[in-house]
Amino acid sequence: MATGENTAESLSTTTKFTLGAAATSAAAGKGGATVIGPEAAIRGDVKSKGDVVIAGAVEGEVSSDAKVIIAQGGTVSGRVTATEVVIEGRLVGDSAAIKSLSILSSAEVRGDVTTPVIMIEPGATFVGRCSMTEQAATGASK
Repeated sequence: MATGENTAESLSTTTKFTLGAAATSAAAGKGGATVIGPEAAIRGDVKSKGDVVIAGAVEGEVSSDAKVIIAQGGTVSGRVTATEVVIEGRLVGDSAAIKSLSILSSAEVRGDVTTPVIMIEPGATFVGRCSMTEQAATGASK
């Protein structure tokens, strides 16, 4: 099991790959993010209290108390749970987001999603079901 709490190197020293806008924003944010690089392949669960950016491959569950971003070229085979989920790469598995889930134009998602707010850009592939939940932070009703 790999566990991270914003321990990845800063983006200034990780220049071998290009992140999409969402991944770049998270990795450059205050405290940085746990980054799984494009040459990394992890079999097992990844858990973090901070943002997680996946540019490589993960086979297992990915969970975060913050944001999970599957960058372009990144793949996850397994469940993803976080406050916010942004998918630019490939997800084969279910996903649950407390606040929002975004499937960007370069993404391929094959699995069910649960979230109060979803955004799917034109060009994205989404094969699965979406269950809309109440937004906990705003107390929105059905």
